Amino acid sequence: MKFTTLLSLATLSATASADYFFRFSGSSKYPVINNQRLRSNTSAQYFSPGVTPPPHNPADHFNRISVAAPSDPYTILNVVPTNPHPPPVPGYYGLSNRDGVPDAYRLVYTYRLEDEGPLFTYKEFLIIKTPGRCGPNGKTVLRYRPVGGGEWRWFAVKEKTPQGIDKWVPWYIKRSPNNIDILNTWDYEAIELELVEAKGPVNSNAPGGVEE
Repeated sequence: MKFTTLLSLATLSATASADYFFRFSGSSKYPVINNQRLRSNTSAQYFSPGVTPPPHNPADHFNRISVAAPSDPYTILNVVPTNPHPPPVPGYYGLSNRDGVPDAYRLVYTYRLEDEGPLFTYKEFLIIKTPGRCGPNGKTVLRYRPVGGGEWRWFAVKEKTPQGIDKWVPWYIKRSPNNIDILNTWDYEAIELELVEAKGPVNSNAPGGVEE
């Protein structure tokens, strides 16, 4: 797979908190995931947001993020609960390397930081805006500082849910000699992990967990 060139990026200037959804964009190889918001379909071992093909279970809610105005300009991505369980307690999106793949981190959401291990990292996300070539206002996309840089980017990786359904999960990866043999066994594609502002209120009884 050809490694695509990153766009020139500018830091997003935010003045107030906002809610967003995750969305995959930039996929040409797998149109079924392109411009699709990530849902909360359960993975085998992790709570990872992802995209599954339709038809969708209305209980598979869109994964919603609350982002405070960044300072310096790093920020935490807070989980906005859309189900009665887990309850509205502090929860976070972060990067986990519990799979043990070198130079690769799975995006997970958690309500129990103590269960994620010492290498779980979540405090220094970057929210950035691409130039106007993506539209009048560009796209709002996500990066992470400690493993940032041009060699790192988001990939959609296909796995199976416990029910045997294809699910595309976001990973933050630097393709390297340390992991290329593993990656060659995966079905994956380089994408952008985009943040799309949420317009409707949370409603756990609505399809996707939001009124639109």
